[in-house]
Parts: sequence; C-alpha cells; structure tokens
Amino acid sequence: MNMNFELAFDRLGVNKENRQTYFRYDDTNPEAESNEYIQSLREDVDWLGWKPFAVTFTSDYFDILYEYAVELIKRGKAYICHQSKADIEASREIARAIISDPNHGGNPCSPWRDRPIEESLKEFEDMRKGKYSASEATLRMKMDMYSPNPNMWDQVAYRVKYVPHPHAGDKWCIYPTYDYTHCIIDSLEHIDYSICTLEFETRRESYYWVLEALDLYRPKVYEMSRLNITYTLLSKRKLLKLVNNGFMRGWDDPRMPTIKGLKRRGYTPEIINAFCNEIGVTRNYNVVQYDRLANAARNNLHENAPRVMAVLNPIKVILTNYPIESIPPLVVNDFPFDANKGTHTVTIEKEIYIDSNDFRDVDSEDYFGLAPGKLVNLKYAFRIRCDEVIAENGKQVLLCSILPNDPNGEKPKGTIHWVPSTNAVVAEVRLYNYLFLVEEPTDDDWEKQLNPDSEIVITNALIDPSFNSYYLPTNQTHYQFERIGFFVIDRESDLPNNKFIFNLTVSLKDSKPVSSTGTEVNKGANKSRKEEQAKQLAEKLARKQISPNDLFRSQTDLYSLFDEDGVPTHDQLGEKLSKTTIKKLRKEWEKQKL
Repeated sequence: MNMNFELAFDRLGVNKENRQTYFRYDDTNPEAESNEYIQSLREDVDWLGWKPFAVTFTSDYFDILYEYAVELIKRGKAYICHQSKADIEASREIARAIISDPNHGGNPCSPWRDRPIEESLKEFEDMRKGKYSASEATLRMKMDMYSPNPNMWDQVAYRVKYVPHPHAGDKWCIYPTYDYTHCIIDSLEHIDYSICTLEFETRRESYYWVLEALDLYRPKVYEMSRLNITYTLLSKRKLLKLVNNGFMRGWDDPRMPTIKGLKRRGYTPEIINAFCNEIGVTRNYNVVQYDRLANAARNNLHENAPRVMAVLNPIKVILTNYPIESIPPLVVNDFPFDANKGTHTVTIEKEIYIDSNDFRDVDSEDYFGLAPGKLVNLKYAFRIRCDEVIAENGKQVLLCSILPNDPNGEKPKGTIHWVPSTNAVVAEVRLYNYLFLVEEPTDDDWEKQLNPDSEIVITNALIDPSFNSYYLPTNQTHYQFERIGFFVIDRESDLPNNKFIFNLTVSLKDSKPVSSTGTEVNKGANKSRKEEQAKQLAEKLARKQISPNDLFRSQTDLYSLFDEDGVPTHDQLGEKLSKTTIKKLRKEWEKQKL
C-alpha cells in the first residue's frame, strides 16, 4: 500500500496535490469474498492514513465486463469450452511437452476452440441464463496454446458459479476471472501505472493481449519484489492454520504479519510507513531483517512513549532503615531527554519491589545487579545494600539498607528500577519474540520451526501507579517500561476496572524478553539458534555456487524426473508432483538464477 500511495509517486516526481490512487477490490470470486473481508481492508487503508482518490469494486463493472466478453467472441478472440478441469490440465501438459520438444506429438488446443462465433455467443448466453452446471462450460480467450508463456494458454475469462456475490447480490451465475478483469478495469479507470509483485510479471503478456484484442487504452505495468521479512511468513494458508489450531489468538494476534496484528502489537502508521520508506522497493528477490522494522519502532516510540517503571517478575525488598517520616515523592521526567514534555511523581516506601532478574544469590564481576552484601543505585532515589535474604511465604525477601549520599563512598556499578508496594498496579504482560526459530522458514518443516516462546504471558507484573494517574491510558497507549522495552495497552484490557494487559511492541536494544519465571527466554537456546543461523548462511553461500539446472538434480532421495531446466516433476517414487509443489520449486529455481 505504501508503494501505491507514496513511493511510486515519489519515484515519478509527482506533486502531492496531483497524486491519485484507486483502491479497488478485485472481488471476482464470490466464494472467496465477504463483507467482513471488504470492511477489514478498508479499515487498514484508513488506519494507515491513506486517502484513496476513489474506492471501486470489480463487481461494479460486471455489466460492462460481460459486454466486453461478448465483443471478444464476436471478434473471434474467445470461445465457449466444455473441457473439464482435468482435460484442460492434460492439454497444458501437451503444451509443456511441445516447449521442451517441438516435434512432440499431440494437440494442446481445446476441441471447441474453432467453433462458430454464433454458436459461442448462444452458449455464452446459456451460461448466463444458468443452463450449465458449474463445471460444464467456461468462456476461454483464444490466445496462443503454443506460446512458451503458460499464461497465454487460452485463459478462462468466465466460469459458472451458483453463489451470490456479497457486493453484487444474486444477479449473476457466471463470474469473470482476475486475469480477464484486471487489465480491462485498469484501462476503464485510466490507470497510469498498474503496480504488482514479481510473480505477476509473466502475466504482463496476457494483460496486454486482452487490451489489444478490445482496442482499449494500455496502462503501464510495474512489477516489484514481494516484501519478505525474516522470522515470519506471509502464506495465508499457513497463517490460517495457525489461527485454526489455536496457536494464534486470531488474525490480529500481535505475532501476525498483518496490519491488524502489527496494530495490536503497538506498531503505528508512522512506524510502518517510515519502515516502508526506508527499505524502498526493488525488483530483486530480497528478505528484509526483522530488526529493521523493530528499529523503526524504537526510533518512533523513543520520542513518543512516556517512561514508567515496571517489574515483570517481582521480588520484595524491605528497606530496614527507612525513615519514620515518609520520603517525599520524587519528581521524574516523562521523557529523560526533554524536561519540557512533562513530569510525574514516584513514591518510594519502606517496602518496594524490584525485578527478580536484578538479584542473584551469588555475585560475579560481570553482574551489575543486586546480590548479598552488594550496593546498587535505586533509579531516581539512592543507594541500597542487600544485607540479608529471608523467606516469606516460600518466597525470597531482601532486607536492604539505605546508604547516605557520600561523594567519597563506594559507587555502585549498576542502577535498577523498582515500584512501590502499596499502589502498584497488577497487570498482565505479554512478551513477544520471533515467530520462528529460523530466518526463512522452509515449506516442509515450517511448523517444526515455530518458536514455542514466541508469546510469553506474565500475569503478575507490577506497574508504577503513575502511568494510570498521569497519562489517562486508553487502548493503544504506549509506554516505555524502563530498562525493558516499549509496550502498548491491549484491546482486551478492562480499563474502567483497572485490569490492564500490555503487549511488548519492541524491546530495548540491550534487553532481552524474559520468561514467566524471570529468566531470559531461550537462554540456553541462543547459542543453538546462532549456530543454526550460521549453518543456514553457510548453506546459502554454498548454494549460490550451484547452477540453477543442477539445483535439484542431486536430490535423488526426493525427486526422480526433472524438466529441461532441472525443476523436479516427479517424486522419488515416480509419482507426479502437484502443480503447487512444482510452482514452489520453480520459484526456488528462479531465485537461484538471480
């Protein structure tokens, strides 16, 4: 969307006042569309801040599309075909074979390809009147069955579907295909540039064939590489499986690579658009590091998220020499770098809580937190020393003493945050890590590569009460939990009853998400993850040295037959691979060519 509303115009040097983007729903398949889906897309565009010049639906053009289909028949450019799906695929197999061997026998054309024009016109009218079942007849465009481009093999323009359309109603029982409609409506709307991803590049020939056949205006077409981000995937089928099996909370789960998922996690339109502008677009296959998206969030939220102290895994501290008279509230800047952006107060009491990650029973030289006999600074307050560790209801309690300010005294190495015990707000905190354990999940093992710690829920976190008193929180309000990361209030929070849920948007650069027990997530697995990444990098570098034609030929344990480019066509048992599998292997082959 960023490309269509901003980047493309920037590249073309178009003034902002002259920029016009059509937002069109390509709703050609009534079985795949729903009002919920339509509304969701519009909400995403509005939320990102884009204002379309016009919002249109392919279904708005169904009448004129039908007329153009009739015109194609009259010009001898389309015909009614009664081949079954299996018959069409068999014809395509012949066409593929002829590409490999021009002397290969067989006729790839439909037996109805040269039927009389008047006959096709009558049959098309019968299709419209509902005289055929869903698989009995299609309207196909008479393109070129001998073309090396499969997208020119007499594409289907209309098919029969007895399904009411969510936008057009039940007027039609025949529906046009995307390949037929997309170019025509681009022309009717006088689109200057039609932008799509690279997998549509092979459709450019058929796109212009339709327009030439109807003598219509020809927009320019630009294909760009799809945006891929490490440690995630964009397959709707796979994401749907994660939703249906309960791994995800829904399509707006904060781990979801969807607009609504990013929104719920705390990414703002400004963050997303800044990220898109930074990475730009390319025609080369590319995978963008997830950290670049995280850095865009950090840069934005650093300036906009007020600071507050919170402890995720509390451990009680009793200040044994706390003065009889209470210590006055401490005034703290909302933003440490700018006192003019507001202040709040924090109250230190005899009993406070620190995070369990900031205490160890046994000290070490490289550890700057609290330990028996050791000094630390309490942020915004004073120095304390841990004098004794006792047990209270089966939990550790630290008995500490306040040390007077002494310029010549021992200077602690570390500073830790804290919250008061009296009014600290109990909250649920959801921490998020990479969705996958590997940068680029594979098609075969993607479920095994899911990160079991991609979401960690902490139910007893404590937040300094100042966040509730001074910032008037609402859903989507951001905070920086000091020394931890940037968080946003989740929509499931019950704000009137002070039941808060916080989602981690992004951690600070030097902090790592922790588990519900207070330990670093995957602490023991970090090394293995790095080893796996190093292994993948080595394999990727070695793979680059392989010729595309030899990429799969050595994998005889998986494949037995290959086409002329070396793309597998049959598995190790000689069974023919599915079209989907071959398509994916072909994509890998194309990547290897780059």
